[in-house]
Amino acid sequence: MIRLPHTLALLSVLAAGCAAPMVQESPPPAAAASAWRLESIERGRAITARTCAGCHAVGRTDVSPMPDAPAFRDVVRERPLDEVETAFAEGLVTAHPAMPRFTFRAGEIDDLMSYLDSLRAEP
Repeated sequence: MIRLPHTLALLSVLAAGCAAPMVQESPPPAAAASAWRLESIERGRAITARTCAGCHAVGRTDVSPMPDAPAFRDVVRERPLDEVETAFAEGLVTAHPAMPRFTFRAGEIDDLMSYLDSLRAEP
């Protein structure tokens, strides 16, 4: 013999389990953009650590190994980012004889700019 109150309770539990779950299949655009930006910043940081940190301070508080090489955090606060981006795109040639010539791909430039923009935003 089945008791009616238990049967109703069981049916309500089963019905709740059959309801369509509230699953979000993809992150909202803002969250996706934020995740992409964080990944881009990290890739840009890795590029500067690999190619620039031998001469320049590339972080928030480090000191340039070459005293005449400006810290990136200062460069991005003193120069417009689109000017820096153009320099990267054109091969980053400077008048300084010790400065090697760098050529970056478009995706690397995007990542560098994300990283440099993050430095500019820091106090």
